[in-house]
Amino acid sequence: MASKAPGVMTRDMSMVHTGFLREFFLMPELVRTVFEGDRRRAEIVHDHVGLISMGLHHHHHAEDLEIWPRLLERAPEEIRPLVHGMEEHHELIGTLTTRLIQELATWRADPTLQSRTVVEGTLGELLPVVREHLNDELKYVLPLIEKHIQAEEWDAMAAANFGALPPDLLPVAVGLFMYEAEPAQVRELLDNIGEEVRVVISEMAPKAYGDYAERVYGTRTPPLWSSIATR
Repeated sequence: MASKAPGVMTRDMSMVHTGFLREFFLMPELVRTVFEGDRRRAEIVHDHVGLISMGLHHHHHAEDLEIWPRLLERAPEEIRPLVHGMEEHHELIGTLTTRLIQELATWRADPTLQSRTVVEGTLGELLPVVREHLNDELKYVLPLIEKHIQAEEWDAMAAANFGALPPDLLPVAVGLFMYEAEPAQVRELLDNIGEEVRVVISEMAPKAYGDYAERVYGTRTPPLWSSIATR
């Protein structure tokens, strides 16, 4: 694979973060609009939150394995002040998402106002941390990644992220990140998918996410992060 031009890896990550932020910050409304006793709808929301949380976990795990050790080795004075805060964020996000999934399971089994309120409370704790963490990565960490991480290393991390997904969910995940991405970002995203399935996935992904969004949100075109972020 050809070397990436400066800024390309940052562009990749910006697209991924936008997808995560959109999906996480639409969760409170999804939960709030489930009527008491509607187990079918509660199950859909439960499964969606679980999928997005799993995706963020894989994203962080890949960073922990592939990015932080290399930055600490190659740029210790630049990265060390950031490591503690980033690791604290990862731990807190992991704790809160685990708790959220447990609370969602209780709510799914018995969707009452009380169990919904518990879920909403944990989302209220989680979302500011997710936003701060992802924004801090873009602002402080990605310039160091561009400077010290090789394109091949970055591509390996991205490929591992997609490889961790069940194959049937890959089109949905790709479509989720493509949804409000620029064409150049989409090309870079597809470069991290195996060549043998790249064309098929690129054609399937927009429809797969549209179908998924219609089931979750009731529309194939949920709000963009650019509109949610200013609320």
